[in-house]
Amino acid sequence: MEKVLKPISLQEAKAYLDECAEKHEAVSIVALAKDGHKIVMKGWTVTSGNSVGRTHNYRNNENGEVRKIIDVLLFYVNGHPVYI
Repeated sequence: MEKVLKPISLQEAKAYLDECAEKHEAVSIVALAKDGHKIVMKGWTVTSGNSVGRTHNYRNNENGEVRKIIDVLLFYVNGHPVYI
């Protein structure tokens, strides 16, 4: 049986992602894309965050692809469910 990690609030998730952006640490997230499909990003580096725009930028270490994800669309951060 798979262990469910402790849920975290959106504010906690944003604070954690901001810390990761300062240290350029890799994270795994699951989020909803603008067009409605689910995005699974494992091992992407958080490069920056924007509190005004409520977004974070992520870079794929393998191919250099950069994505901007709106924070409110996060489902999971490093296996922790995110609630609003």
